[in-house]
Amino acid sequence: MDDLNIMPLNLDMKTVFILLALGHLFTVVLITAYRHRQPRDTAVNTFYAAKWFQAATWGILAIPVLGSQMLFISLANSIFLLGTALETMALLKVTGGFGKRSGRYYLILTLISILSYNFVVLFYNTEGLRISIVSVASAAFLYPPVYRMITSPERSSLSILIGYIYLLMTVGLLVRTGMSWFSVEAVTMFEPNFYQSLSFLSLYLIMTLGNAGFVLLSKERSDRELLKLASYDDLTGALNRRTFILEAKRNLSLYEKKQMPVSFILLDLDDFKTINDTYGHDIGDEVLRDFSDKMRGQLKEADLFGRYGGDEFAILLPGADELKSDEVAESLKLSVEQASCGGRPFEYSISIGIITVMPGPEVPLERLYQSSDKALYKAKQAGRNRVARTRLEAEENQKGTEEWAKR
Repeated sequence: MDDLNIMPLNLDMKTVFILLALGHLFTVVLITAYRHRQPRDTAVNTFYAAKWFQAATWGILAIPVLGSQMLFISLANSIFLLGTALETMALLKVTGGFGKRSGRYYLILTLISILSYNFVVLFYNTEGLRISIVSVASAAFLYPPVYRMITSPERSSLSILIGYIYLLMTVGLLVRTGMSWFSVEAVTMFEPNFYQSLSFLSLYLIMTLGNAGFVLLSKERSDRELLKLASYDDLTGALNRRTFILEAKRNLSLYEKKQMPVSFILLDLDDFKTINDTYGHDIGDEVLRDFSDKMRGQLKEADLFGRYGGDEFAILLPGADELKSDEVAESLKLSVEQASCGGRPFEYSISIGIITVMPGPEVPLERLYQSSDKALYKAKQAGRNRVARTRLEAEENQKGTEEWAKR
């Protein structure tokens, strides 16, 4: 058998750089077309800027007259570091983790990395050291979005997967740094060898995964925002009626299987019509927002809080018995009573109707609403600003069972 001649994968540098530049520009064109006539988005705009800078980097290196001169190599790498900083900032923005602190982090890190690179070029110009600076800086740029995607309480399966992919990239960059210091073979991108081929393939992979990752995360965020718009009341941030009913029915079914009680609370603002008529709807809206904030502050994550309409709101307390639900109802009432009026020329109060049941076919959600509405009416009749409890009577249970059986 003849010996196999394994030829090194020698890639033409100019072609590689042109393809990388075109790849980044093509990404800009695709995203521009996709987001045509959509609202401005700072994460997408930052990503745009990153792609332009990265395209400029490879465009400079693709020109033989420029790509062989140290001045332009320095310029290209400075632009590359700026583009990398912007791309990782865009990742952090699209995952909701960008703020003033991270902005300062990126500003300082970008300045340090660009200044360090150019200092090395001027006073200690070795390719290994230049590679080390770019690699370590890129890994440091990646750290905040990687940490956010992997550890955030709001993380999704997609963000975790992309986070670990970027984590591998970060590890690869640090390995690249080690190779630049300890590799026996020359570590250079400007001579055909194994390292050059590996670097070019890695750049293609990073470009592809980076572009796809950002687009997918951006799409996920848009879907999440659309779901929020479809599920929550714009004014108060409470679940809208449709979503509350769907979630409440799901919880009733779940706690029926668990054989655990649930409590349903119906509440509204006392004399809210008078507030609107006297002070105007803007003040009325402000009161509703203030009320909703106070309610959410007293509830657990598993509790459901929804707006049925106007100033009428509903709360479902999964797993709460009568004692626990009475405590919650009192805390809700007191949170409004004890709060300051916040500069308003009046104070307001709430009335509450409450019922606690063991879930089952005989107690559908509609029945809970009707019963708690009766309790709310009793609280109003008794003088407002109070809690009234009701229970399902035996005959009501029987009627509920018959109505359920007809469905």
